Amino acid sequence: MKKTDLIIYDFDGTICNTLPDIVKSMNTVLLNNGLDEIPSHKVRSFIGGGISKLVKRSVLCAIPSAGKNEEISEELLEKILKEMSDYYSEHLMDHSFLYKDSIEVLEYFKEIPQLIVSNKPVKMIEAMLEEFNAKHYFDLIVGGDTLDVCKPHPAVWDYVKESLNLSDKLNGFMVGDSVPDLAFAKVAQLKAVAVSYGYNDLDVLQKEGADHFIDALSELKNIISR
Repeated sequence: MKKTDLIIYDFDGTICNTLPDIVKSMNTVLLNNGLDEIPSHKVRSFIGGGISKLVKRSVLCAIPSAGKNEEISEELLEKILKEMSDYYSEHLMDHSFLYKDSIEVLEYFKEIPQLIVSNKPVKMIEAMLEEFNAKHYFDLIVGGDTLDVCKPHPAVWDYVKESLNLSDKLNGFMVGDSVPDLAFAKVAQLKAVAVSYGYNDLDVLQKEGADHFIDALSELKNIISR
């Protein structure tokens, strides 16, 4: 097998199960603003595009059906976005946890450069990795607020290449659970590995296409050479 140059992981739904705290935080903020709670499976489907998109989609979902045609003010969205960011920052670790094989896999591939490219704010990712004693496994952590644009924008890949002095042609993998992850793999010309246990339904990921589908992170050991 050809030598692997790097492995890039998404964070939410790939390395870490953050859904319980995101759902609780989002619904707390919605209720505080006089909106309806939304079911966890809806919040789950809104994760992956960054916190701004999560908030906008959640607010649209939370408006009672009779008011669906009402225009949502930018002022309200900004207010809820700030409240969500503040509240969630204080509740990152209430119920979130690394998937059971995350550390095993990171340790197994520790001789290969490993990165996180996520649309979650970078300070949140770093704080959680510190708590899990896992930050040292990563050569670079890119969040949704590292640049003015986020994954899958080509500028994110340019930033990764410049930060690590990478060549244009390399044998790398993008491991994630969302459509932006698979799109980013195409932008970066990396092999795409889609995980079935994350926050996007398998049929959605299959429509986007991937080089590999896995049911557990440990299956990477059968795909990626070290």
